[in-house]
Amino acid sequence: MISKTGCRRLLAATTLVLTLSGCNVARLTINTPLTPESVAFITEGRTTLTEVIATLGAPDTITDADSGTVVTYRFLDAKYSRVNFGWLVKPWSPVDPDLVFSRSGLGTDAFELVCDHNWIVTHRAFVRHRPELPFTPYPF
Repeated sequence: MISKTGCRRLLAATTLVLTLSGCNVARLTINTPLTPESVAFITEGRTTLTEVIATLGAPDTITDADSGTVVTYRFLDAKYSRVNFGWLVKPWSPVDPDLVFSRSGLGTDAFELVCDHNWIVTHRAFVRHRPELPFTPYPF
């Protein structure tokens, strides 16, 4: 015979297993994510594009500009998690409910450099950072 405490533990464990079985977690990384520490070696007015390429690798784009050249490094480090609470209702529902709580921050970040006509870095900046989004319930 199972005691009340044992029954509660079994019910809690069953609920936890059923809840987590509708859970997905994924991480996506494209290119090497750049941080302020990884680009700290760049000194505006002194560092050349050749030195940047030797350290960071080839950029994604190099574009001509009136003041010289714009060099862009794109990268992505996204985390995605999703819990589908509608999965718990599937055995008793004639429809396939989808009550999803998810979080994602998809969209690429970029690090841009502006070089003068002598290929010396004159400006540098991180651009297009994704805001940290709160969990968003879907389909609401």
